[in-house]
Amino acid sequence: MSTEETKQQPNLEERIYVGNVDYAANEQELKEFFEGLKVVEVDIPSRVYTRNKKQVEKHLGFAFVQFEGKAEAEKAIETFNGKEFKGRNIYVKRALPVPTPEEKQKKVEAFKAKRAEKLSQAKATKAKKQPKQTPKKTAKNGSSAETSTKKSESESTEDKSSSEEPKAKIPEGKPSTDTIFITNLDYKVDVKTLNGIFKEYNPKWIHVPTKRVPFHILKRQRKKGRTVFNKGIAFIKFPSEEVQKKAIAEFNGKELNGRQIIVDIAVDARNSKEDGEGDSGEDAEEKPAELSNGKSSEKSEDKSSSEEKKE
Repeated sequence: MSTEETKQQPNLEERIYVGNVDYAANEQELKEFFEGLKVVEVDIPSRVYTRNKKQVEKHLGFAFVQFEGKAEAEKAIETFNGKEFKGRNIYVKRALPVPTPEEKQKKVEAFKAKRAEKLSQAKATKAKKQPKQTPKKTAKNGSSAETSTKKSESESTEDKSSSEEPKAKIPEGKPSTDTIFITNLDYKVDVKTLNGIFKEYNPKWIHVPTKRVPFHILKRQRKKGRTVFNKGIAFIKFPSEEVQKKAIAEFNGKELNGRQIIVDIAVDARNSKEDGEGDSGEDAEEKPAELSNGKSSEKSEDKSSSEEKKE
């Protein structure tokens, strides 16, 4: 095995992943941050792109640190996870093998296939639940035949509506020119986390829909400072289409809190509503509920549940 191949396959037990790293940080600063530990190498991945006919190198906001031994790496995770580095709270964990482009593509395809399968299953379940009616015998005066015909017509209408219902879950609308849709998001990620990651792109607002819970439980959780988990999705609006496309190009397939996120263009569906955690940014008044991910929308029960309790 050559020296080059050895570098490409480091000992993962001695290697850590550092997330939420300041974009301006360099290897030496990060090495000094882990003072007291035997650091062998610091690697901050970057991407080169062209801006105004000039090539610009930009760090990606995370890093890998190689130590002399497994014990040193474990100590780094235990000591430095959550610590502040250059004004940001970093998160430190054990490094994972770098996925190949083929593996990344397989994950994306598997996710899309699973979503399509769920939609197909929902359609099949809905069709099975439709009640079957036994046709009546035709009377001599033809009255029963008329009734049977009416029933068959109503059945066909119901079948059409049931088959169309799953299709209605896919929103009708135009692809947004300034908003992205994120899936496979870690359930503990909130607006603050995403705002820190996408800060360089100046997001106008960020919307992280939370899981549906009764209003009184939600109120109690927030009062006690407990985390309200999200639905695994988020919407982020940017100042322009150019910024939107740059964000998709940079963050699609990136790892966030141990999950490979999928970033795509959001669909502007004016009739769908999402109940969520909140907005952040300049345009907090705008409702991100107008954007949809292609799944059925959920209506908020906050007001109705509280009114029922009073009654």
